[in-house]
Amino acid sequence: MRRGRFFCSASAIAALAAGGVATQAHAQAAQAANQAGPTEIGEVVVTGSFIRGTPEDAALPVDVISQEDLEKQGSPSTLEMIKNLSVSSGVLGDTNQFDTRAQGSEGSGSINLRGLGAARTLVLLNGRRMSPNPFGQAGAGIVDTNTLPQAAIGRVEILKEGAAATYGSDAIGGVVNFITRSNFNGLELGGSYSLIDGSKGNYETSALWGKTFDNGNILLSAGWQHRSELKVTDRSWASRPFTENPEGGWSGGSSVTGYVPIARNAAGTWVPIGTSTPGVLGAVDVGCSALGGIPVPGAIQSCRFHYTDYDNIVEMENRYQLYGEANFDLSENHSFHIEALWAKTDMPNWKTSPSYLSLQTPTATTNPTVGSLTPGVLLGWFVPSNNPGFIAYQAANPGAIPAAAQGVHIPGVLYRPISFGGNPIFGPQNEGSSEGLRQYEAYRVSGGFKGDLGIWGMGYDVALTYGQEVARRTGYDTVVSRLQLALRGFGSLASDPGGCTAAETANFTTNAGNAALGCHFFNPFSNGVQANQITGQTNPSFNSALVNNPDLIRWFFPQVATKQTARLVVADAVLNGETGIALGGGNVAWAAGMQFRRDMFDSQYSALNDINVTPCIDTPVTGTTSCAVRNGPLVFLGTGEEQELSRNVWAGFAELAVPITDDIQVQLAVRYEDYEAVGSTANYKATARWQIVDWLAIRGSLGSTFRGPPLTSLTNSSVTGLSFIAGSFRAIDFFGNPNLDAETADTYSVGAIVNVGRFKATVDYWRFDFSNPIVGEPSGSIVNTMFPAGLAVTDPSHPCNSASFAGLKSRFTFQGACATANIARVRTQVVNGPAVKTSGIDVLANYDFGDVFGGELRVGGSATYTLEYKIGDFQVEGVVVERAYDAAGFLNYQLSATSLPEWKGSAFVEYSRGRHNLRFTLNYIDSYKDQRASILVPNPVSGQVVTKGQTIKSMVLAELDYRVELPWDTTATLSVDNLFDEDPSFARLDLNYDPFTGNALGRTFKLSVKKRF
Repeated sequence: MRRGRFFCSASAIAALAAGGVATQAHAQAAQAANQAGPTEIGEVVVTGSFIRGTPEDAALPVDVISQEDLEKQGSPSTLEMIKNLSVSSGVLGDTNQFDTRAQGSEGSGSINLRGLGAARTLVLLNGRRMSPNPFGQAGAGIVDTNTLPQAAIGRVEILKEGAAATYGSDAIGGVVNFITRSNFNGLELGGSYSLIDGSKGNYETSALWGKTFDNGNILLSAGWQHRSELKVTDRSWASRPFTENPEGGWSGGSSVTGYVPIARNAAGTWVPIGTSTPGVLGAVDVGCSALGGIPVPGAIQSCRFHYTDYDNIVEMENRYQLYGEANFDLSENHSFHIEALWAKTDMPNWKTSPSYLSLQTPTATTNPTVGSLTPGVLLGWFVPSNNPGFIAYQAANPGAIPAAAQGVHIPGVLYRPISFGGNPIFGPQNEGSSEGLRQYEAYRVSGGFKGDLGIWGMGYDVALTYGQEVARRTGYDTVVSRLQLALRGFGSLASDPGGCTAAETANFTTNAGNAALGCHFFNPFSNGVQANQITGQTNPSFNSALVNNPDLIRWFFPQVATKQTARLVVADAVLNGETGIALGGGNVAWAAGMQFRRDMFDSQYSALNDINVTPCIDTPVTGTTSCAVRNGPLVFLGTGEEQELSRNVWAGFAELAVPITDDIQVQLAVRYEDYEAVGSTANYKATARWQIVDWLAIRGSLGSTFRGPPLTSLTNSSVTGLSFIAGSFRAIDFFGNPNLDAETADTYSVGAIVNVGRFKATVDYWRFDFSNPIVGEPSGSIVNTMFPAGLAVTDPSHPCNSASFAGLKSRFTFQGACATANIARVRTQVVNGPAVKTSGIDVLANYDFGDVFGGELRVGGSATYTLEYKIGDFQVEGVVVERAYDAAGFLNYQLSATSLPEWKGSAFVEYSRGRHNLRFTLNYIDSYKDQRASILVPNPVSGQVVTKGQTIKSMVLAELDYRVELPWDTTATLSVDNLFDEDPSFARLDLNYDPFTGNALGRTFKLSVKKRF
């Protein structure tokens, strides 16, 4: 086996850090090496190859970020580091519950190289795979980067091109390898505090202990990171008027909404009866404006409700990480390595709206008006005339509800039971928000042996890795049948669920339950709401006798829970050595091996969101499990099916390093991978590096890469997200697809490495051509195609009336006729989508001025320019719902691509003198456009077209970091992020900015201290 030797002064050529992180450590080591002579560091394996070689021999575009680099930037969290990488776009980690690609996985993190999707970036710890986040984009195989042992990380290596020929599936867009610190001796304690306006701040502590022995070493680390809650109302830019941003968290549905007075006619049929507003079928509750809502005109009026005021920009999180590893030389030629990781993220009080919109409505079992209302009137809720709230409202507002009315009908998609007054069941500390839990707990053990076999110069490396992540989430939602019963006076208390007896409610034939038997009314009118919980606006029509009982709300608004677990077992075996074939640059080296992976996934649900336990709307009140539509009993949240899934993957691979001359190096790789029940694939890769002259080298690669379908995508089960459609959130049911094929891509790159005196740079052109990409069908495009702007539903040519659109129409669940306002749910699934072609340019540069005023001055930077991201025509049910487009430079809301600014980069200036280091950094995100035509529709209140937000403006954020080496082996760092306190660029989204790219915190101050013993 070849023993690699290299000089640190050469390594700076190959390892410029990503995202504007300069290789200060390398530059300093180079200077020391030039003074003290070459330093042998032994054997090196670079991310992207199993052949033991040296970094400067590799033709691979690998960026390296050292632990010292991160310290000089104020020791950013893993999330902060990833968001600042110029090669990463569309990053999850900040609260972003309003995008279907992030919902349900709040509290987890990801990395998304090239904006290709986080599932296409393989994340490794010490070169070994990690179990995925079971909630990440419906179990798509995304590794939760928040589980990484932050205190133990010594460097990060980023391979910026496809590597499936080496690592297998998921490395289609690149590899990020987090490598722990080695040969650490002593004890290091650290802590930091970040001051954030409007928040209690973020803080963390860590401990690292290591011991090196004659024949090995031990490393132990512990870390705790805390993020404090930051409310939407703590940032003025995050909560904007409806006239300024209609998409900024204003729902068309509220608890103080429009209603239709109804009565039985002579034939016994329920029909609408006249109101005091001519030409309008229904009226809006008079408390709408008083409570801060916005009345919206229409045949059935509604009241806009600002739901995001109850949400957080940042949720409170506590994150814990324990890590340990041991390395032992068993003999001169054999060694053993073992590592163990435990990590937990706890988000105990995730905040959301007081209640959700009613996308499912009662059946005839609990609502006697179903099936008999005049055609065209939306399905919804029945409030009888003996409801105390009805009686008081009718008396206080003469003419609002005709005297002949025997009740009112509330349209379903315009109604949620609790809104302006907040939800009283969670206590005053929640300020009216509903809440939930997000929790992730990961375990991982990896161990193996490596060494020399003693025959033919061969070395070996075998390892076994087991990892799992358990994800839990809870939330609250309205049970359809229980709410309807409570509106009619058949409600029970959560503390006494049997209070309204079966005898009293038999067949629900009467309009009012008997209070003596424990039955209760729910009042849906504004007269039971005292004030707007957020703004404090008081309601002059409030009647304290009509306030709803919190225990009644607990009965129809219960908690539901989901637990999902992803497990991974990986066995690796690699042989390596030299062929004995000598070329001009040395011996041809090789590596070959096998890998076995077993993917496992299981899910568990509470009774109310388990489709097999509670499949029907009426199951909670009748016990029936037979129904035509199995959407579960909840108004909004979907259901799931408990699963236990597993599959095996076998792979064999081989590599050759061919040193044609001292200046020309070639590497070849091939891998065969067999997916159980899916099929097999073979992929290749060829890379080359040519040192043309001392100061210039060129490199390039050509290969194919692939990603197998995620385990959970091959089932017929579904998860439910939410999407903003026609002024309100609607449910998006996302199903798996047993017929999925693997996605493949051809990859190309060519680049140059420049090393001229004190100037070092790399420039790389890259390109990916995808076939059969595994993507979710774009719900927004499906809706826009089904309901084209400017075409009335009554037009015979409208898709609602066209046989050629029947398949697409079947994807919708309507509350009434086919119309945008009546959309309750949209069904989508994961598919092999249209071809994608993307390309771009990476630039890294660093200049060392040397001795300046008694210190060292360095400047550098990095940038990624996405030239194109072209996606072909997207068809659903035989209809083109999305014409081919270029996603580069656009927001891509609800499309198959994420936010993708064309330019992203950073530049820095750093000055070091003795114990002092000062660094100034500028992070740049290019402007990009919101291509939605729907944002240019006239505002339904003002009638004006709001054009602001069509372009999401570019951002330049400044950062200042000062590090000083104090006595007693203590280091202190003061960092100021967002130095000039810039607000994030305005976007026509729920939180008025784009969480995939923007920084919501404003200017922050961070003090970090480390003490070494």
